[in-house]
Amino acid sequence: MKTLTNFLKYYFGGSNNQASYVQMRKDYIGSKYGIVNKVSKLNGLLNPKYKIQESQGILGNLKNKEVTEICSHIQKDGYYIFPNLASTELVEDLRNFASNTPIHYLIPAEKSIAYSKDAVKYAESKNLSNRYQILNISDLKYNDTSLKLATDANFLHIANNYLGSKPILDLIVFWWSNSLKNLEIDHATKELLKNRSAQMFHIDMDRLKFLKFFVYLTDVDTNTGPHVYVKGTHNKIPSYIHKDGRYTDEHIREHDAKNIIEINGKAGSIIAVDTRGLHKGKELEQGERLIFQIEFTNSLFGNPIMPNVSEKLDYKGNSNYFDTYKLFFKK
Repeated sequence: MKTLTNFLKYYFGGSNNQASYVQMRKDYIGSKYGIVNKVSKLNGLLNPKYKIQESQGILGNLKNKEVTEICSHIQKDGYYIFPNLASTELVEDLRNFASNTPIHYLIPAEKSIAYSKDAVKYAESKNLSNRYQILNISDLKYNDTSLKLATDANFLHIANNYLGSKPILDLIVFWWSNSLKNLEIDHATKELLKNRSAQMFHIDMDRLKFLKFFVYLTDVDTNTGPHVYVKGTHNKIPSYIHKDGRYTDEHIREHDAKNIIEINGKAGSIIAVDTRGLHKGKELEQGERLIFQIEFTNSLFGNPIMPNVSEKLDYKGNSNYFDTYKLFFKK
């Protein structure tokens, strides 16, 4: 019950420290989500959700009934694939932005993996790594489309319902991926890159509860890095998961092959995923992949070092929901 005590200390004005974060991760595994889920429900009572009746956004006009159905699917399986595709114009605009904005890439660094100190355009570095990310979120100020997507009313509506409390936007990510086969490095380094770039099965445990939205900005098939998920593992950690860390494909297939799914889709595909369930990005066999991702959480209790925002962006959305976006935006 240490996580409950630590959460209450945090909620009533205490610090969000590394020790309580480490303890929460231990309780995730040790209690098979039990303690963490109880604390999450308590958070919902202390921080009740917005009263949203309908929303207009990238998914169209969503009423509460539709949002409830979407969240029921996520609650059952851990993910939802939206039938709507983002427009070709939106996809092209974000691709152009991600192609022309300086990015950092993962490289070996003293038997570990870290992002490069220098930022370069993706086209100039695509054979240097398997993952390239826009680390300076303030660069989004040069692209209205990404700002609108991050504050989209439909995403807020769904997160509000699923999390059961006022959501907090705590992650905005743009990243390119390409094949490790392009790199002339040894096997051990490739395995480190797969680990660091989330291409091995794992469970996210940074917060109490959270929901991610992914937008594919390139066509994604089985060879170009689909999101891979193990259905149903978001509600209770399976018995074959007994430690915090990465797991091999062989281990997961041996115990749960029938529930492993690949989420493929055309550019513009949108998915919502509770990544407390087992998941990974599949290693690319060929081509390249670009993804835009945001995450909503029900509380900032947990990882004390994320997000790291050096310059806040201008907020142009509904002022009633500003608290949801205040980590990244200013009025």
